[in-house]
Amino acid sequence: MVINKHKPPIFRYAIISDTHIRPHGESSSPWKTNLMTNDRARWVAHAINNDNPSLVIHLGDVVHPVPHLSTHASAAKVAKEIISSLSSPCYFVPGNHDVGDKDNPTVPSHIVNEDFIDYFHEHYGSTYQSFNHENIHFIIINSPVLNSGLSEEFEQWNWLENDLKEHKDDRIHIFSHYPPYLYEPNEPSNYDNIDQPARRRLLDLIKKYSVEVFYAGHIHHFFHKRFSGIDIYNLLATGNLRQDYSNMFRVEALEEYGRNDVAKLGYCIVDVYENGFITHIRRSFGRTLQEGDAIEKEERVDEHFPNKYSSSPLGVQIRYPLAEVTDLPYMSPLDEFVRKKSRNDYTFLALWESSIRNIRIPLADLEDQKIRQRLEELHEMGMRYGFFSVNLPDKELLSKYRDLVDFVEIVLPWEKIQSTISDTSTIREELDLPIYIANIESSIHKKQVGPKFSHYISHGFRPEEFTKIEPVLERKGAVDGFVFEVGQFDQPIKSVNQISEYSRAKGFKALINIRLAPEDPAEYLKDDFHNANRVTEAAIAAYAHPDVRVYIDTFMDHDRGYFPRIGLYDRRLNPRVAALVLRNLNSTLYGYDYLITDLSRRESNDWTTISFKSQNNTYSLKLPKHINASTQPTDSTNIDLTTGIITHKIRTGIQHLTVRRLM
Repeated sequence: MVINKHKPPIFRYAIISDTHIRPHGESSSPWKTNLMTNDRARWVAHAINNDNPSLVIHLGDVVHPVPHLSTHASAAKVAKEIISSLSSPCYFVPGNHDVGDKDNPTVPSHIVNEDFIDYFHEHYGSTYQSFNHENIHFIIINSPVLNSGLSEEFEQWNWLENDLKEHKDDRIHIFSHYPPYLYEPNEPSNYDNIDQPARRRLLDLIKKYSVEVFYAGHIHHFFHKRFSGIDIYNLLATGNLRQDYSNMFRVEALEEYGRNDVAKLGYCIVDVYENGFITHIRRSFGRTLQEGDAIEKEERVDEHFPNKYSSSPLGVQIRYPLAEVTDLPYMSPLDEFVRKKSRNDYTFLALWESSIRNIRIPLADLEDQKIRQRLEELHEMGMRYGFFSVNLPDKELLSKYRDLVDFVEIVLPWEKIQSTISDTSTIREELDLPIYIANIESSIHKKQVGPKFSHYISHGFRPEEFTKIEPVLERKGAVDGFVFEVGQFDQPIKSVNQISEYSRAKGFKALINIRLAPEDPAEYLKDDFHNANRVTEAAIAAYAHPDVRVYIDTFMDHDRGYFPRIGLYDRRLNPRVAALVLRNLNSTLYGYDYLITDLSRRESNDWTTISFKSQNNTYSLKLPKHINASTQPTDSTNIDLTTGIITHKIRTGIQHLTVRRLM
């Protein structure tokens, strides 16, 4: 989808899901986190008001007590009190905690029935409905009733088919509690999908009428799928996580066995444009609001520039699998007899929310059909791929999937370059494909000093190794460019400046890899300040030098094995400071003007200050060297890059950007 970033959205709406609100002073759940759901839902409602949406959709499981419990009605009363704090009209989707579960003998809960449906009508209104707002036709369905045989199911099918037919020329957004499927359309039934035959019937309908997007809740985790060009999203819950899905992450679970992984709680804002839409996932981090309190209105960069559609010039290496599929253990009480498959889509969410669209991955990923399918889906949404190969790549594979290949990086021992350059040139010319050459540097290339030895390998030339490239430069046209490496303690701006100047002077292109790992394979530099500053400086260098490709290594933490390092995201794919700063920096520069010049860098005891200009503004980026670093407020626009809040106050020890309008 191509969005015109220079035009503001026609309107925006909000989506919340799985609030699991409880009665005052009572919880039907053994989990401590359920005691926080009311205050978390209240915070989200007030946060949504600050986004000023035209309307709000609640995807179901409004309350936690299931309908057969005596506390269901009192929980619904509290829910209406909390939801009434929304300043926009709210439409409710029936969840299994609201109207009963789908018929599944292995699930210990009462199934949907007419009495429970009547309860929903009494508390929230229609169980299925449609309406128009601006250029979108909204459809809400009652998914727990599917396959039930109840009269409501037959009535809903008849209504849905007629409604879709009537609005076949409209842009259609559909909202359901259950998603049609979790991993793939033909998967077996489980607790988290719509059973057959209703699943196939529903999928056939949304395909037939080219539905634009389908939003679902229930799973309490983020998932994204593409079905016949249709986006299907599972959205975050506001109250708690389903801890069974913590098995997707190769790390120990957080509080309450993963149920209180607060970085995965939140809500959604959808910006609707003339020719598309953008789904913004807003992480709430489990923040709470007491009854009677309110959130202070704060101006954020993503509100100040609602017409922006930012895309960072900075790329990342994706060392962990991009589309990893986990066979979840069969787990009581929800799927005690089913081993279901789940793809970890948090990598996609992390890339998308940090505005990263350029990634570096192994060429072998193209050979895997499931990975390739995911690459194709994300390519349609704007992702771009650089593939690397040790020695000459498979020309047939590259030719077959040329549309997915932005460039190829060939990694070679430098002593082999002259013998392979002709074959490299042939691939480049026949496939019209940009090719970069990287040399391998390992322990055997380093001079041995003393009795100690450690394994080491990296790729790319250092800025001080320009002379090594000279023999190949004589054969211009054989390759497009070369890969360079900036070490952990080298300054990204200085290094990128040097490489860019040299490559322009010699007439080739440069791909620059910024290492976050140290030279010592046993050293683990767990310094969020240093990491965030380094990533931010690398991003500014990339903005200042659009003629080079700049990549960060790496995207996600490596906390075991050789060369451990922290990345933009941790092992649970929750954002570190570097990710938050990068996201807000991208939003800010795209909101103003992102072509920057006059780049300079200076050091003091407390700060690294990076100054630059654009056509309309001057900027001062201050990166703290320690948590107590402080500076004076200014009368210019100041942006706290950890939060995105625009203010004249500057917090101690926080990365921030000062913007001053040029006269």
